[in-house]
Amino acid sequence: MKINAYLILIGTFLLLSSCHNSKGQVIDEKIALSEPIQAENLRQKPVEKLVFKDNDNIMLSDEMDFDLLKKAVINLNIRYSDLRISETTSVSYNDEIAFFVITYLVNTDEHGKEAEEYDLGDYFERKYFFVNKSDGKIIDEQTDFNLSYNENEGMKFSKTYILKDLIQLNENTAAVAFYTEEASGSRVSLYSQQKFTILALVNNKIKKLLYEYPIRKTQGDSNGRSSFELETLETGLIISNEETNGFRDLIVSKNFLYEVAVEADEETGTAEKSSIKVKKESERLKYNGHAYIFKEDDRYRFLDYN
Repeated sequence: MKINAYLILIGTFLLLSSCHNSKGQVIDEKIALSEPIQAENLRQKPVEKLVFKDNDNIMLSDEMDFDLLKKAVINLNIRYSDLRISETTSVSYNDEIAFFVITYLVNTDEHGKEAEEYDLGDYFERKYFFVNKSDGKIIDEQTDFNLSYNENEGMKFSKTYILKDLIQLNENTAAVAFYTEEASGSRVSLYSQQKFTILALVNNKIKKLLYEYPIRKTQGDSNGRSSFELETLETGLIISNEETNGFRDLIVSKNFLYEVAVEADEETGTAEKSSIKVKKESERLKYNGHAYIFKEDDRYRFLDYN
């Protein structure tokens, strides 16, 4: 009897202990399940939106409606045959409107340009415009003479690359962003620069919100082979949720990369060497009521070119 009573007592204790543990486990599970829900409810909206983390990861538009382009250039009094299709690109602004950047041949005699001793070659203008998709009617257009060029100039312009996605600068304003590269044709004196522009259609007028901000810059010298000294600025761009004068701030990350490489030369006794230096900075661009302002900064952080 004593043994049976003892066994019953132990069984009762184990049962109560099991119930207590189960109850505690249920409570713990309820707490564990409720924590993410509470955290989700308290979680803040994302503070920043990445536009591009570096120049190699910029997503570009590959849209091109040739039928719409033909209608648009007729309305611009430009011959379609004068277009450089390889330097023409576009993106949808919304369901009804498209944005184009075109490059086209201009008769310089009509613009009163005198002949030069050195043949600069054909003159090409760069123009951007918003157009109705339904009929090709031009809403607004601008010629950018900073991107217009003569074919035989020393400095070469790339096509204008439009970003695939629009940039949302406030609840009501979506903007188009694009960049163009300017580069020297020399293999000895190395130079190139990508300039970034943001514009929007406001009251059926083109509004330049940011104009020709340098997002990539390279300068240096080379012997045309494996010896060179080169500094490169690479940037990233983030849209902040913080606003100034009704438009979100732009946060730019800057990475300055300095490289030097010298090949061995037995005749001069020069030994082979190479080195890399890096400097990181950032800049916040704020809207002043008319445009995003920035300080022109042509300084190099390592090269003594200043």
